[in-house]
Formats: sequence, structure tokens, C-alpha cells
Amino acid sequence: MTIRIAVWFICTLLLASAHAADIYQWVDENGRTQVSDVVPARYKNVATKVDTSASEVSERQRHEALQRAEKERQLADRPPAKTAPVAPFAGQVRAEGDGESDCEKKLRAYRASQECFAPYITKFGMHGDAEKYCTAVPDPTPECGIPRE
Repeated sequence: MTIRIAVWFICTLLLASAHAADIYQWVDENGRTQVSDVVPARYKNVATKVDTSASEVSERQRHEALQRAEKERQLADRPPAKTAPVAPFAGQVRAEGDGESDCEKKLRAYRASQECFAPYITKFGMHGDAEKYCTAVPDPTPECGIPRE
């Protein structure tokens, strides 16, 4: 969903720059600065045109934005990553028969959860589809301590 919003935003910027109007600035009778593309008749003599060339998007910037959007879309469509091996916790006794302590199981589940969520994190926050594919697991270190590496 975030990708769609980003692509929509980029397209809106492209369309807006193609149909850009002149922007004017003036101070009204209350002393407030007003900015608009339409100047009231009584302020036409005092309104000044605002230079908006700094906000124009170059062809290179547009191309880079489209590449970033495509990369984010591919990351969102990617299946969750495989889990890494778990380091043992200090002072934890292994359960009989399975070779892995309860804390090690919790840590493995927590790390798998973090790896699953990682591709869905953007600078704007969590991608909306993350909860469809990943399960949130609480951090076991308050209960089990820090694992030995």
C-alpha cells in the first residue's frame, strides 16, 4: 500500500509540474503573508511572483524515484527470509531430547519475526502488508537474558 501511495505521489508531482501555474505572494491588510496562484484585484499591484524553479524535478530525479519505487515494490513482494542459527543463552539448561532450551526457541522465533518484518520497514514506517506475512514475537531478553555469541 505504501508503494502505491509513493507511486501515486510521484505521478501527481509529474502531472502538477506539467500544469504548473505562476505563484504569487503578497501581504494582506491584516499583515499576513498570502501565497496563491490567484491574486485578488486589490493586491495585484503589490503581489510578487515567487520563483518555484528550485522545486522542479529533473529527469534524472524522476528516473531515480521510479527506480526506488520499483525496488520497494519488489521488496514488498519478496517472501520472508530464512532464519539464522541461534546462539545459546548463558546459564540456560537444554530441554531433554530436543537439544534446544526454551530461551533458545524463543530467541529463534524472535529473530525469525524480525527478519520477516525487515523488508517491510521503510523510512516512512512499516509497510501495511507486513502483518499478512509476519507474526510479531516479543523480545525474549528481558526474560532470558542476553545470548552468548
